[in-house]
Amino acid sequence: ATRPQTRAVSLGTEWDSATGNALVNIPSLLQQTQIEPSDLHNILAEEAVTQLALLCKTRGRLGALRDLLIRHKKQDVVVRLEDCYGADGIMERLQSKTIRDDEKDKLREQLRQAHAVNREKYLKLRNESSEEQREAMGLNRSINQALQVIAGFEKSSYTADILNRKSNRAMRASTVSAQDGAVEITALDLSDHVEAFRGACSICCEDKQILSIVLKRLDTVEENTTDFALNFPLAAAQAKQNKDMISAQCICFQCAQALKVSIFQEHIVATLPTVEYKGANKKYIDHQLTLAVTAGLATGASGIAQLFATILDRTLETKNWCSCDQTDDPEVQTRQEFLQGEFWREWKMGPISKGASLGFKEYETAGLDSWIIQYPLAGFSQILRWAELLRLPIDAKRIQAVRAAKLIHQIVTVMMNELLREKDGDKTWTYRFLLLVYREFNAPGIPRDLGADSLVSSEVCWMPLEGALGSWQDVTRFLALFDTKAREAVMSRLQLVTFWVLYTQKAHTTPKTFFANIASREPLAPAVLDPAAPHLPQNEVKKVLLSIFCDKARLKEHLTARTQDIHLGGYSPELLYPIHMKPCHGNVMPPFATPFGASVLSCGFPGCGTDFYSPGDLQKGDEAAANGIRTRRANHFAAVFGKWFLDFLNPNPAGF
Repeated sequence: ATRPQTRAVSLGTEWDSATGNALVNIPSLLQQTQIEPSDLHNILAEEAVTQLALLCKTRGRLGALRDLLIRHKKQDVVVRLEDCYGADGIMERLQSKTIRDDEKDKLREQLRQAHAVNREKYLKLRNESSEEQREAMGLNRSINQALQVIAGFEKSSYTADILNRKSNRAMRASTVSAQDGAVEITALDLSDHVEAFRGACSICCEDKQILSIVLKRLDTVEENTTDFALNFPLAAAQAKQNKDMISAQCICFQCAQALKVSIFQEHIVATLPTVEYKGANKKYIDHQLTLAVTAGLATGASGIAQLFATILDRTLETKNWCSCDQTDDPEVQTRQEFLQGEFWREWKMGPISKGASLGFKEYETAGLDSWIIQYPLAGFSQILRWAELLRLPIDAKRIQAVRAAKLIHQIVTVMMNELLREKDGDKTWTYRFLLLVYREFNAPGIPRDLGADSLVSSEVCWMPLEGALGSWQDVTRFLALFDTKAREAVMSRLQLVTFWVLYTQKAHTTPKTFFANIASREPLAPAVLDPAAPHLPQNEVKKVLLSIFCDKARLKEHLTARTQDIHLGGYSPELLYPIHMKPCHGNVMPPFATPFGASVLSCGFPGCGTDFYSPGDLQKGDEAAANGIRTRRANHFAAVFGKWFLDFLNPNPAGF
């Protein structure tokens, strides 16, 4: 049997506590035309209205609940800065191309007067609002919040528009618009005592006016609601779709409100007054940023704040109209000041400083597995920049250690991606990483044994690093954070990690798994993976990096014991390396398909030409003669590329 829909229910523990365990008859409630103020206040409490919306959802009565709430909205006085004295019309006339200079001056004077009257009316309404008006505003605000709860339940059946959003969280986000009621009833505080950045307006020519930041309408702004953007807002803010979001327009807030498009004929989606991010202004700014930054989807104030703060910072770094290099232009100076103004500082110090501080703190225990190390490179560089700009209390040594750890993690990540893309054992990608470790090569991917001089110095190693990580703007910006001392401190660690990936890792895995494996296998790994540890012993570092080369003493002993079997063409082993490497200059492949292929009867190097046969071998043409040629050929190349001498000479007489 189904439960009768007329059954009275409770609206939660808070409702029970406030009403003495009163029960609500849903059908009867939805028919009410007037509810007592005290009961209405209890119904609009967060827990109660959520429970009520859920009950109406299961009964198919959400529309009736919406009508009930709308019936109880009060007529209130909205304290907003509005144009009541013709400022909009004056602005349109000022934009005419045929207007004379003397007419412009008169119109500007009229515009200043209209602004003054509009502002006076706004302040009068704000200061004279009665207790009854304030109660009406509070009630309407609570009803608007309840209507948003109802809208959330209505989205449980997704529409095509919702399903088309960029991520699951974007699907669940509520939508705001320019006509949002909760924002309309919020009194934007533009009074004289409010902390704000003020300056001269180039339109009305009035001094000490609250200026504005105008955000343009962009077709690609929905990319800021993807999972990547919601997870890593500091990185997403630096994407191409955000670089032109902020307009170069620099006028007062009242003039900006009167314009339908910017003075550069750009479509405007949001206008922010340069006021302190507090109180009523905070809600208004959040609403405007939601419209402009995340296409009207309320994905979270913290993420949106991080997105916009980074967009502001990147604009200051990249745009000529507010560049720090253009200090002679007064208008450019004004843009610099209000884009990086102190009135934003408290806003930035909220989610940004808190997140950065927690990230550095987590690194102390989680190391390379911490959130800050796994943050995308562009966002990581921005975190370091915020730590500097906001003067966060973080020790310089800790910042240096985190930066070095990120570099180690980044190069392992890139190499693991190369292993994942590798096809048919093609190792050509390894060459650009080997350049970080070894000085010269017998062929691309085959380091040359130069003894103690086989390894590159920290200065030389840093030059190919950008090419190894990828020549992107993010990489260039990140590597520029390392000075000479920091480079020297991290290079040995970077070389060892590169060596371990290239010579011990056979298949793709996650950086976390790789670090765990080498920590349990390599004696030096714990010190290598902790950049805050003392400098590594260079003798041990070289021992590991040179371990790929054959032991010279062992090779000489073996050559002496088998002199009669190895055909060196009259050259001593010491002369074999320069003879075979000179025409290649260390970067060119030998003149045959592989070091042990294609050259059958003689060595293909121009500087060598050693024959692997005798005239008698060619005349005989039997199996014994052929095997003799094969043996001499294998011995010759095994001696030249001595690293593989024992491996190739014994199991495979052909040298393959």
